[in-house]
Amino acid sequence: MFSFIKMKKILILLTLVFNTTANVAFSESPIIGLKSIDIIRGWRENDKSHMAAIRIEMEEGWKTYWRVPGLGGIPPLINWNESKNIKKFTPIWPAPYIYKEYGLRTIGYKNVLILPLRIQPIDTNKPIYFSATIDFGICDDVCVPIQSTIKAELPKRTSIGKNIIEKALTRKIISGIDNPIKFISCDFIPVENGFEIIAILKNSNNFDEDSFGVIEYPMDQNSWVSQKTSSVSNKNLKVIASLHTKGINFIDRSNLNLTIFSKNEVIEFNGCSN
Repeated sequence: MFSFIKMKKILILLTLVFNTTANVAFSESPIIGLKSIDIIRGWRENDKSHMAAIRIEMEEGWKTYWRVPGLGGIPPLINWNESKNIKKFTPIWPAPYIYKEYGLRTIGYKNVLILPLRIQPIDTNKPIYFSATIDFGICDDVCVPIQSTIKAELPKRTSIGKNIIEKALTRKIISGIDNPIKFISCDFIPVENGFEIIAILKNSNNFDEDSFGVIEYPMDQNSWVSQKTSSVSNKNLKVIASLHTKGINFIDRSNLNLTIFSKNEVIEFNGCSN
């Protein structure tokens, strides 16, 4: 909350719940800054998974946030436990944009976010009943935390909004596999109540001076990550974060995720090698 004060923004303590369906768009939302939120039904893939998307439309100049929002942002949370006929649910985040306001850096999307979803049904011959409660924030000169519930039936045979979803998928985060950026080292240093993570990477094409990294680790009630610093020296980028844990002494390196923001690219590494 204190970061909002530094940004000279007013935090409106507003939590509204409203239900939407896949084929309804709210042109006049009662929430300041928000036009509408709905589900795009999408289509069933050849491998029997289903591609759909969450669509959040905002007023001009308003933004919402990536899964790691940066200072002053509100991270989105999606709870799909009330859904039926879903075995696996995977959001596919488009590469976000970097915004610098009031001396702080935030990571997110302005005006509209199309968040593709890859859904694996339990029974591929039956429709999927998607029900999700989404907690997210939108900001302009004020910041508004929102809770919304969206519901939709995703039938086996449908192709609604395919072009919109495919366009969002083109703005993808690049895999770190077969990339000029490589790990030099990745160290976990035990500290009180957790670990300090220091990752050093080398780029054969050089990092620009504004490059930075974001470290993530699966979070639950016993762990969370706080981003510390990123620094560029010659061809190397050092990324430091603190992994706070409670009663956890073993860290699975393969579960760590490192995203590098460099020039016009967003590059993601799954696992922390070396």
